Amino acid sequence: MVVIATLMAVTSVNAQSDGPRHEVGVSYGVGASAIIDGLSNAFSNGLFDGIQGLKWKDSKEFGTLGIEYFYHLDNPRMALGGVVTFASYQEDVYEKDETTKVGDRKRCYYTVMPAIKYYWVNNKQFGVYTKAAAGIMFMTSKDTTLKSESSNDSQVEFMFQASLLGLEAGSKNVRAFAEFGVGEQGIILAGIRARF
Repeated sequence: MVVIATLMAVTSVNAQSDGPRHEVGVSYGVGASAIIDGLSNAFSNGLFDGIQGLKWKDSKEFGTLGIEYFYHLDNPRMALGGVVTFASYQEDVYEKDETTKVGDRKRCYYTVMPAIKYYWVNNKQFGVYTKAAAGIMFMTSKDTTLKSESSNDSQVEFMFQASLLGLEAGSKNVRAFAEFGVGEQGIILAGIRARF
């Protein structure tokens, strides 16, 4: 998808963009793949710990906070940039009776991804676009229980965001937006962006 979009940008040099070139946005999303992965790992660990007489509960998900920058090319349909995200979740460990807390688990996810946007509709008040991003995610974790020493871990993994449908509306310089897709920014995300 990135290669096709880049070829479209190169072959469309005749179209010129007359608007602001730089764009900065902030978003919040739910249903990020890293969070879903973390919760599924916690569920499988919970089954194992159930045999040991422990139970995982009280999950708390922060969601995904995203900051993005895009540069709008001469082709008014194309923008290149990057996305940085932060997400976290935590849950508590209880004895089987579910009244005695014996520990907790915390996960933090930091992701950096180059990105590309292709606008299907792009005018001064409204836009419809598709966005693709791929990069690396840094995950840190800390498990603490009273029965054993605390364990810390960190991992680096491939991560992506594929927003199949993005909608934005507002003025030429400030717009609210929403995206629907899959990846580290979430299944559904919304935010605000400014162009200058």
